[in-house]
Amino acid sequence: MAARRSAGISQGSKRGSHARTSRGRGAKAAAASQSRIPSPPTIRPRIIPTWGSKRARTAIGDPWWLPAPPSPTDDPIPPSPSSWRDWANLSDGPAGLIADRLLADDVVDYLSFRAACRPWRLCCSTDPREHGVLDDRRFHPRQWVMLRTEGGRRYRRRFMNVTAGSCRHVPLPELRGHDVFGLTSEGLLVLLHRATYVVRLLNPFTGQAPANLPPATTLMSQWDLETRRRSRDKVLEISGAGLADGDSTTVAVHFADILMLAVARPGDASWTVVDHGHDLSQAMSFAGRFYCATREAVMVVEIRADGQPPRLAVAAELPRLLSSVMMDTVHLMDNGGELTLVDRKRNGSRGRREYTVYRVDLDARKVVHVPGLGGRAGFIGWERALCVSPSVFPSVSGDTIYLGYDDLLTGEMDDSPIDLVHGTSEPRLSDGEGVTPICGPSGVDHYFAWCVTSYRHHYGLRDRC
Repeated sequence: MAARRSAGISQGSKRGSHARTSRGRGAKAAAASQSRIPSPPTIRPRIIPTWGSKRARTAIGDPWWLPAPPSPTDDPIPPSPSSWRDWANLSDGPAGLIADRLLADDVVDYLSFRAACRPWRLCCSTDPREHGVLDDRRFHPRQWVMLRTEGGRRYRRRFMNVTAGSCRHVPLPELRGHDVFGLTSEGLLVLLHRATYVVRLLNPFTGQAPANLPPATTLMSQWDLETRRRSRDKVLEISGAGLADGDSTTVAVHFADILMLAVARPGDASWTVVDHGHDLSQAMSFAGRFYCATREAVMVVEIRADGQPPRLAVAAELPRLLSSVMMDTVHLMDNGGELTLVDRKRNGSRGRREYTVYRVDLDARKVVHVPGLGGRAGFIGWERALCVSPSVFPSVSGDTIYLGYDDLLTGEMDDSPIDLVHGTSEPRLSDGEGVTPICGPSGVDHYFAWCVTSYRHHYGLRDRC
């Protein structure tokens, strides 16, 4: 009996443990089956975007940067008066003040303001086309230079503002039939009509009619005329032009190949000779007067009010006599409102050339040595010069001289650029002939170097339309 009882107890315990095991397995299966049942989806309210409202950025669906289309049921909300301005209908006071300040700074900005809309144009005090090219000097684009680029349209030129670094392409149909000789210090384009030899000054931005000066035939001998008529390559060269009197419209022009400096006004029948037979260098206009340099001094054209003919007068003596054997040269430039002279001297028979900078003191009638260019960069050619600021063109160096590509400035002794402060220079890279850069204009320094290069001393730069 005891044995049966123990066996029953043993079987019951086994059955109990088996039941407990079954119940545990059932609980786990139920839990697993419940975990496999998907939860009901979360219902989110649909947001209908309106025009101008922000949308949530999602990884799929429509791109978040695309604006939502306007809802047809939404009524447009009128803008509040504080959120917009009616710029076109500015009153004459503010618009006129803006126009006057733009004109005082740059005529090109003034013309852009006039072209914006008709109300602004009516607020401008004057229309440049109602005046002659030389009548109102506020319309002269003094801060612009003409860049020389190959190819492109025949009657289209590229200009750059040297104080802002901006560029503009300007169509100029007036160039047809003319030889182009660059800009004056006032920003006027010098043209020579090939058929009549009439000299013209053109403002490339304002649309004004060109100022017609007398024909250069009044200065040329019969032999000069016959020579140029027989040869198309023999052209009359103009190396400098500009205003000669601050209070009038008298223009001085230097005809380099016939060694003639003459003055005239628009409408005159002939030129008045100021100097003949002397080789003048760097003829340019500065502060309304016309300057040039000789071997001994800086000269200025004097327009006398007593009826006497104009003459060349000494403005300042040079510190030394230039040597024509050593091909020494001097170069005048406008350095931020100061007339500056650069003396290019040959250092021995094989040494590199030396450069010395002077400020021309017009009141004391002398030149004063200065250590550099006041932090600006100077580009000098045989007949032209230009100063720019490294703050506008960071790729150029301050107190540094860059030479143009004139044939007479590309010799073995002419390094470029030249550091005036440290007295160092770099050899110029060329195409093997010493006249052009290897890859053409590749930087702003190359463009400015071509800009000051003379037409007379580089045959490939002749601009004929």
